[in-house]
Amino acid sequence: MARDNPISRRTALKLTGATAAATMVAGCGGGSENGDENGDGNGGSDGYEIEPDTTVELDAQTTEWTGIAPSDIEGESNPTLILQAGETYEIGWTKGDGSGHNIEIWDDSDSVVNELSTEQTSEEEPSDQMLEFTASEEMVAYVCNPHSANMHGTLDVQGSNGGDSGNGNESESGNESESGNESESGNESESGNESESGNESEE
Repeated sequence: MARDNPISRRTALKLTGATAAATMVAGCGGGSENGDENGDGNGGSDGYEIEPDTTVELDAQTTEWTGIAPSDIEGESNPTLILQAGETYEIGWTKGDGSGHNIEIWDDSDSVVNELSTEQTSEEEPSDQMLEFTASEEMVAYVCNPHSANMHGTLDVQGSNGGDSGNGNESESGNESESGNESESGNESESGNESESGNESEE
C-alpha cells in the first residue's frame, strides 16, 4: 500500500499543474480585455482635427454648443477642435434656441483674442455670427459670453511643424565626391601596351 502513494501523489501533482496553467491562461486573457477597454476609453478625449479653410458650424443652446459641421463634430457637445497655427478657419453658430448668444475666441486669461467677438443676438438663425481667423497658439477656447459656464469649447492650436530643417539631409549629396573615382580612368595608360605591336617588326 505504501507503493501506491507515490503514484497517487504524481497524479495529483499533474492535475494541480494543469489547473494552475489553465488559471494563468484565464488570468492573462482577462487582463488583455481590460487593456483594450482602457485603450478605447482614451481615444475620444483628444478632440477633432479640423482641416484648414474649414467652416465650423455650431448650434447655440443655452446649455452647450452642439456641433453641426463638419460631420465629425455633428451632435457633439462643446467639441474640442484641433487646429494648426498659421492656418485660416471660420467658426460660428447658424442655429440657436432663441436666447441671447454670441461667440468669442478667448485666450487662457479669458480675454478676447484679436477682437474676435460677435454682437449678441437672439435670432434663431442668425447670419452674422461667424468669425474668420488665423489660428494662433494663444487661442484656447470658443465661448458664448452670456453663457460661458456652459457654452465653452476648447481650441487646441498646435504649432506648425518645424520639419523644414530636415532638408539639411541634402548634405548627403556630398557623396558626389565619390565621383572622384573617375581618376580610375587613369588606367587608360594601360593602352601603352600597344607598344607590344612592336613585335610585328620581328616578322
